Amino acid sequence: MPAPPRIAFWVNDLIRGGTEGQCARVAIGLARQGLPPRFLVFHRHGFFLDRVEKECGRAYEVTIRHAVRPHTLAAVAAAARWLKCNHIDFLHTWDADAAVFGQFAAQLAGIPLVTSRRDLGEIYPRWKRHLLARADARALRVVVNATAIRDHFARQGLHAAKMVLLPNLLDLDERDREAAAAPDLPPDAPAGIDWAPGAEWRLAVVNRLDPEKNTALLLRALAHLRPAHPEARLWVVGDGPERHPLQALAHELGVADAVAFWGERHDVASLLRHVRAGALVPQANEGLSNTILEYMAASLPVLATNCGGNRELVADGRRGLLLPRLPSPAELADAWTALLDAPVQAAEWGHDARHFVEAHFSPSAVLPRFEALYRSLPLPSSHPLRPLPS
Repeated sequence: MPAPPRIAFWVNDLIRGGTEGQCARVAIGLARQGLPPRFLVFHRHGFFLDRVEKECGRAYEVTIRHAVRPHTLAAVAAAARWLKCNHIDFLHTWDADAAVFGQFAAQLAGIPLVTSRRDLGEIYPRWKRHLLARADARALRVVVNATAIRDHFARQGLHAAKMVLLPNLLDLDERDREAAAAPDLPPDAPAGIDWAPGAEWRLAVVNRLDPEKNTALLLRALAHLRPAHPEARLWVVGDGPERHPLQALAHELGVADAVAFWGERHDVASLLRHVRAGALVPQANEGLSNTILEYMAASLPVLATNCGGNRELVADGRRGLLLPRLPSPAELADAWTALLDAPVQAAEWGHDARHFVEAHFSPSAVLPRFEALYRSLPLPSSHPLRPLPS
C-alpha cells in the first residue's frame, strides 16, 4: 500500500460538540489507524485538545479574529507556510470559517482542498455564502453529512459528483461509559427535580439556545399539553443568547415549575438516562444532528421537525415522529401526547433507534469511509482523481 497522504484538518477549535467534536473524533480514529491528520485551529482550546495533540501533534493556531484586517492576510500567509513546512498533501476545512480562509491558504501553499458542508448555510451573511461557494468550486471534494445537504447544494449548482456523503460518527462505547455515571450536579443545578422513577415524564432538548433552534416552540407546546398531562416536564440542556428570554417565556406561560434549564453540560449522556424522549425542532440551517444521534444512542424516541437531515434519522413512525418544518405549538403538543399515551410504542421506537445508530454511525461504520476518501485523493504532483472504492 502506498504511503498515507499527509492530511491537515482546519476547524474552529476542539470543543466537544458540533462539527468540532466530530472533526476531533474522526482525527483520533484515523490516527489510531495510521493516518494521523495535523491540525489548524482558530482557537487552541477545547475538550479534545489534549487527546488530539497526543495523537496528531500540536495544533497550529491561526490567529484570525476579524474577516477584514491587515493581520488577517498575514495569518493566512503564515498558515500557508505552515502547510508547506509540514509537507501537507491536502487541506480539509471542516467548518465555514475554516473554508473561508483555508481556501486561500491552500492556494498559496499549492495543495488541493477538501471542504465540508455540515449545515444548509441559511444563517450566513451573503459575503460568507459567496466565499463558501468559491471554496466548494475549487475543492476536489465536498464532504456532506446528509442527503438533504447534498440535494440542497446540488440545486444551487454544485456538481453532485463532487460531493461525498460521510455521516457523523458516534463512539457508542465512550458514550455508554459516560451514561453509566451519575449526573454531575453542580450547586446551581435546577432545584425541585423528583428523581424517583416514573414520577415525572421528561422530554429533553439538547441544543444551543439560538433563534434558529426554535426552543420556544417546546415551551409553548408544554403550555398546551400540561392541563391534560401535569406529569410532563421539559429539560433544556444548552446555553446561548436566548436562555434568559426563554426563562422569561416559561414564567409568562405558567410552566416555569415544569421546565429545568441545565445550561451547558458535559454529562449529557448521563442526563439522558433520566428522560423519556428527545426533541429537536429547528426551523433553519440543520445538518445531520449529533443531538438526535445522542437521543437514539440512549434508546429514546425523537420528536423532530422536518429540517435538514432530521428526516434521515427520525423516519416518521419508525424511530419517533417527524413534524413539519414550522409546526404550531398545538401540533407539537399532539406529537408529545402521542408519546405519553403510547409508552410501549415509544419504547419500541427507542429500541429501533439504538440499533440504527449502531449499524450506521459507529466508528467501524464511518472511519473506513473517511480513510477511503483521503486515500483516493491525488497528491499535488499527480493528475486524475482516483475513484472512491465502492
